[in-house]
Amino acid sequence: MKCVEEDDEASVYSAKKLMESHGLRCLTLHAATSHMEGEKDLPKALYYGKVSVDFAHKLLAPVMVVHSNVHRRLPEDLRSMLTERIFGELKPYAKKLGIKLALENLSYASSGYGKNAAELEEILKIIDDDGMGVTLDFCHAEATGVTLDLLEKYHNRLLNVHLSNRAHKPFTAENPSLNVFVDILRKYGYDGPLTMELSSKCSIEEIAKTKSVVEAVLSRASPD
Repeated sequence: MKCVEEDDEASVYSAKKLMESHGLRCLTLHAATSHMEGEKDLPKALYYGKVSVDFAHKLLAPVMVVHSNVHRRLPEDLRSMLTERIFGELKPYAKKLGIKLALENLSYASSGYGKNAAELEEILKIIDDDGMGVTLDFCHAEATGVTLDLLEKYHNRLLNVHLSNRAHKPFTAENPSLNVFVDILRKYGYDGPLTMELSSKCSIEEIAKTKSVVEAVLSRASPD
């Protein structure tokens, strides 16, 4: 979910029908996100979050990917207050519906806060991280140079992994960094979803090629 549509209450049923017609399961859902710049933005960000949880619940998705929901330019005191306010409502709302939240590492180009291990740790401490998971976005981590740091720190709480080439472009061939990444995931015993998060500009052929590349890497990943 990149945004909340005016007909968001009903649009979930179209997605559900499409999934059922192809025999698909929804393993994760990405929340609609609005990075707050002040307290005035809290109602909108909270609405986006709760509508997304409802969407995940109706699609039977066990995990919902979330951002910090705060703007990266905010001073620490305001950032902390807004983070505590929104997750103080969003976490229990998701828990009541059986949805696990997984905080995603962001790219250097994102307006949100949370691009490296130190920033994620700050957010998780504010949230009171009991039961809070992590989504590791390979594309973002590679661009910010923190892939191995994030794996080392958060491998035991990974609930989802986003895979794509730089700038969410497709993989057209095997990538040495991707090979290393998948090997380390295997070493840590990760068995959760691998989500191909590709740009909307990618063609069907590019999506299929990326899937083929990832499957080839997985088939040769070292179990040790």
